[in-house]
This record gives sequence, structure tokens and C-alpha cells, in this order.
Amino acid sequence: MQYDFTAVELRWAWRSWRVHSSAPGNRCKLGGLSRWRLPILLIAVALAYVRVLSAGFVLFDDDFNVYANPFLNPPTLETVARFWAHAYKDLYVPLAYTAFAAIAPFAKVPAHLDASIGQTIGLDPTWFHGVSVALHLANAWLCFGLVRRLTGRPRMAWLCALLFALHPLQVESVAWISELRGLTSATFVLLALNAFVRSRQTDDRARSLALLAASALSLGGAMLCKPTAAAFPLVALAVDRLVLRTPWRRALGAAALWAAVVLPFVLITRTVQHIPAAGLSPLWQRPFIAGDALAFYLFKTVVPIDLGVDYGLTPRSVMSHAWGYLAWAIPVALLAVGYRNRQRRPFTWLGALLFVAFLLPSLGLVPFAYQAHSTVADRYVYLALIGVGLIVAEAVEHAKAQRFAARIAGAAVIALALLTFAQSRHWLTSSAFLWHTIDVNPSAGFAYNNLGGIELATGDLDAARAHLEAGIERDPTQVKAYINLAEVYTALNQPAEAERAIARAVEAPDGTADDLANLGIALMKMNQPARGLQALSTAVSIDPSSPSYLFNLANALSAVGRFAEAEAAFRRCIALAPTLARAHTGLGIVLTETGRLADAIAEFRTALRLQPDDTVTVEDLRKVQELLERRAPRAP
Repeated sequence: MQYDFTAVELRWAWRSWRVHSSAPGNRCKLGGLSRWRLPILLIAVALAYVRVLSAGFVLFDDDFNVYANPFLNPPTLETVARFWAHAYKDLYVPLAYTAFAAIAPFAKVPAHLDASIGQTIGLDPTWFHGVSVALHLANAWLCFGLVRRLTGRPRMAWLCALLFALHPLQVESVAWISELRGLTSATFVLLALNAFVRSRQTDDRARSLALLAASALSLGGAMLCKPTAAAFPLVALAVDRLVLRTPWRRALGAAALWAAVVLPFVLITRTVQHIPAAGLSPLWQRPFIAGDALAFYLFKTVVPIDLGVDYGLTPRSVMSHAWGYLAWAIPVALLAVGYRNRQRRPFTWLGALLFVAFLLPSLGLVPFAYQAHSTVADRYVYLALIGVGLIVAEAVEHAKAQRFAARIAGAAVIALALLTFAQSRHWLTSSAFLWHTIDVNPSAGFAYNNLGGIELATGDLDAARAHLEAGIERDPTQVKAYINLAEVYTALNQPAEAERAIARAVEAPDGTADDLANLGIALMKMNQPARGLQALSTAVSIDPSSPSYLFNLANALSAVGRFAEAEAAFRRCIALAPTLARAHTGLGIVLTETGRLADAIAEFRTALRLQPDDTVTVEDLRKVQELLERRAPRAP
């Protein structure tokens, strides 16, 4: 049904180009003839984001989401089905991971060490970036179609789409591969809104119901990609009442339908998502935190400089300043002005409501995990910029000196595109990304830790120690930083310092299963197998469905000669992620050690089928084959 709906949309858009291109009054002062709007939008987005296509992965969730995700390297129907059966990394967004899985086979490359992240990868990030840019372009065009339907003014829709597509606040959503989840969710939200508006604008009851059903299905798709789509019922209600003039009873009926779609996913998210203590706040503080976030977004919308992924505006930091108690007055005052002028500037009022409604799930009124780093993030404002575009477009449309206002708007759009192009350079490499994060927020402890992790992996131990210590100084709660520091001290042959770092990691109150797994690996490297196995076993007990934890436990058991337990752990790992080549190699080694050479050869061959360029496994296979030949009885 979604495919048919998209085809209808494209046919409708093509007919609209032909109709509007023949009417002089409908030609866009900002972009030439209306038939050139899509090509101009395509060129503008391509030029603004061209550098993103050559960017790499970044050491900021891209690891467990994509390049080190055991269910994507490579994906199979079984591993994709697991995303639908279980939450992954505290989120249930199976459709987003299905999208990753669809891209992964095309992005497959020989495994190699990527020095910019210090890890071995077998995926080409270009494919993921290409899909992200294409989705952003599609979303901008869907934005144009939506605003044109709502306003009946192609020029307003055109300016809104350009601002949406080229504002620098969008760079994080487009350039960060992990946020492909948000882009796909936004696509479904815009499809749902377009279908809903069309269902209201048609007189054919059967067609209206079909479009309403398509809208509900699209909304479900959005929630399966990212739970922030839960804002849709309020957005649709605002559109229904203010533009479509639907009576309250009927409008609330539609809102109840949207609420019925999103509510189950909201409940799932609340159930599976762990919120660190640093992300929690008392109920009475949350309106102030939300007001501060709105004020922040308004400022960055007008002055889009010094943009980053971590602004450090945690609930505690906001409430520790007097500004946190006063910032709410700015968005409230602006909303009051919009409400007072709602009759004269209806789309300005609608734009203000859409800006707030789209942001509502991520303002901190309901705590969410990322608040442990910052309540605000550029990616949360992605769809909210449609509201800003509406406000700017109506201001230009009603300006007394319209030609002059149009030129100013055009110059502003060009300036935004240039800022977007400049902002994209910070996403080219992981190191560039992390250094820029530190420039924006010198207290971003995770950025120092991740830099130290890269330097540890590439052998620059002195730099790694300096950055890890700097990260701990800024954020003493980072368990991973202590573990990395212990590995540095172990490599520098300073066991006492390494033990002190381990002790601080163990004492940390917010340790996760990931932290325990990393702690176990570090302890194994420090030649403390008993403690290492205990930490790894605890990680597995917390999350027995994690192939990564099972793989690390199996490797550790194999290293200390507990082959029967290692074999069991490897087989459990393979049952969860049958395409994890390293697990087949590890099992092959265990089978070799226990004398089952034929079975070991079968596992090595499976590993090489999955990862043909693995030279270590090729050598292991050769040695076992030679050993089997020597053991074979010679013919008389």
C-alpha cells in the first residue's frame, strides 16, 4: 500500500508542475519556473552535503548500530527477524535496523583496519551516507508537498522546503549514519501527514478512508523507526483544526486514532529503555528544563553556529543556573504573540505550534536516556524546522516590499547552505568529529574517552593516557574511560596504576552490561582470568541475547583452556548471530584443541564463506587440514 501511495504522490506532483508552470502568477520568485523546483532542490542539497558522501563512520554509536553490529555483518533473514522479536540496545526500532540491513549487502567490502576509529570494519560508509542524503532530499520534497496542500501557495511551500533542507541544524541528522533511524522515521511521518491532509481534502469517502489507512500505516512505520514520532497526534490535530477547519469532534476522533497507533510503541520504549541517573529529574523541574530546551532551539535556529552533538545541558546543569528558571519566558512570550495574531497570520501560529509539538517528546517533560549527556540535540529539531519554515515563508509572503523580502530570504537560504557545507566537514572522520565536539563543549567527557580509545587501538599510548585522564577529570562517571585507562597502563607495564583504574571502574554506580564486558576483556589482558571471566559472565547474565557478550566470554574461556564451556558459549553465540564469522573461527579453534578436526574444518570454511578475506582463518584452516592429513592412515 505504501508503494502505491508513493506512486500516486509522484503522479500528482508531476501534474502539479505542469499546471503551475503554465500560470505566471504561480512562478516562484526564489527559484525560477515551478517545473525546476525539484531539480534546484536536488542540486542545492547535493552541493550542501557533497562532503558527507566521503565521510566515514564516527565513534559515536555507529559501532553497535552498524559496523560492529553482529546482526548486520552480514545480515540474514534470521538476524533481521531478531530485530522484530527483541529490542536492541534499549530501543525497539526494528524497521530502522531493517533499513540498515537492506543497505549492508551493497556496502560490503573486505575487512580492514580503519585508523580513524581504530577498529576493523567490513562495510563502506558511503552507501549509508548516500541513502541518508537521498532520504533528506525526499523529506524536503514531501515537506514542499505538505505545505503547498496546507497553504495553497507554492512560493511559501518552496521557501519552507529550502529552509528545511538547508538549515545547518539538519547536518547531524543527515551526516550521522546512526541517525538514519530518525530520517526514515521523518519520511514516514511526512508521508502520514500528506496522506492525512489529502484524506480530508477529498470528497470521495472510499478514497478518504484509504488515505486515512495509509496514513495510519505510515505512522506505524515511523514509530518502528524512532519513538519521537509520538508527536504526530498533536501535529495532526493542529493541522486538522487550524487549516482544515475540521469540527472538534471529528478532529479528536482522528487524534484518538493516531494516539492508538503510537501508544503501544511509547509503552514499549518506556519498558526497554534504561535511563541513567544523570538523565532523571524531579517532576517539578521538568517544565523549566523543557522551557530552557525550547529557548535553546530558538537561539540555534536563528544563530546556527557552534553546533555539536553534546551541549552538556543535562537536567542538573540547567537547574544549577538562574537562567534555567527564566528561559521558559522567551518561548511562552513568542507563543502568546503568535496566538494573538492567529487570525491575521494563521500559518505563523500553525508553524509555532508545529515547532513545539514536534519537539515535545524530547524536551525533557518525560525523561529519556540521552539526557544523561544533554537534553538538547540538533537531531531532535529535524521535523520542527517545518514550523520555522512556515513562519518565515508567511512573513515573506505578507511583506509590504515583497520583492525585497524575497531577495533577503534567498540570501538567507544561500547563507544557511554555506553554513551547512561548513558544518559537514566536522563529520568527515571520527577524530574531526570528536575534536569539534570538544570545541563546542569542553566538558564532553565521552569525546576525550573516545579519542583515547582510538589512540589506544592505534598504539599511541601517551596521547591515549592524556585524553582518557582529561575525560575522567571532566566526567568521573565514565566507566569505559577507567577501563581504557587500565588497558593503557597495562600496555605501559604499570600494573599498580592499572589496578587503581580497575578499582575505580568497579566502584562506579552506573555500570552497564557493556561496561562489565569491557571490564572483563581488560582483566583478561591484565592476566586476571578469574576476575575477567566473572565480569564477562555477569554481562552475559544481564543480557543473554547479546552475541557480542557471548563471543567475548567464549574467547576468554577458550584462552584459559575451558574448552567445553567455550564451545557451549560459541554455539549459543552462533545460534543468535549465525553470520558472525569470528564466532565460527573461535569455535573452529576450540574444536581443533579438542581433537575434532573435521568439525573444525567445517567451522573455518563457514567463517571464510562469510568473510573470505580473513587471512588468519585461512592460515588456521590450512594448518588443520595438514594436521588431519598427517593423522589419516596411509594406504598399504
